[in-house]
Amino acid sequence: MKKRKLQPADAGPPVRDLCSGAIHGMNRTLFIGIGASHSGAGKTTLASYILRHFALHPSPVISRLSPRWGAIKYTRTSSSPEIITDRTILREKGKDTCRLLAAGAVDVVWVRSGTFGLAGALSTAAAGLSHLDLVLVEGNSAIEFLNPDIVIFIFGKERAHWKPHIDGLAARADIIIADNDVQLRADLQAKQRFPRGLSDDIAKGFVTALARMVHERRAETRDAEEGG
Repeated sequence: MKKRKLQPADAGPPVRDLCSGAIHGMNRTLFIGIGASHSGAGKTTLASYILRHFALHPSPVISRLSPRWGAIKYTRTSSSPEIITDRTILREKGKDTCRLLAAGAVDVVWVRSGTFGLAGALSTAAAGLSHLDLVLVEGNSAIEFLNPDIVIFIFGKERAHWKPHIDGLAARADIIIADNDVQLRADLQAKQRFPRGLSDDIAKGFVTALARMVHERRAETRDAEEGG
């Protein structure tokens, strides 16, 4: 599969079955969503940082072996759904997909779609990366459809640029990225929070928290299967 338009018959297995724990086996792919208050808030920058860090510094908390990371990049369009896996396209200079591959992603899938057909496109993309250990999912709509195991949400400083109704999506986040002067709802303030400018010390705390969450989600999956 290189680049193709998704037809209704290609809907594939239910998206939430793929990404919310219904894949059986201790080593099922774990999905980490990255959303943001507006475009340009730094989703790809954060995803690239995560990929690069764990490529250079594999965490024993996540796995004794070096886990294989992948990424799904979602771009909203007004055209029919497309799933792009052609490395020639993905590696084009200046594309976010190129940054993700350069940062250490083994495979990247680029989903271009409007709302209609998006569920099927994301389901196919997720299934195509099921051979990997961890997959970063970039995009608010992708998070809503895929229901990833862990959600990171970035808030930009300019509230005027925030997309409407983002608080509901942010409420699903496990980690909030926002500077201290950004005022958030009380329920969001209670979440783990890190500033957007990740200095060395703060970055260490962020990746430690993320690694711990990955370990916890893996343990929850294992316990659920042993109990079932």
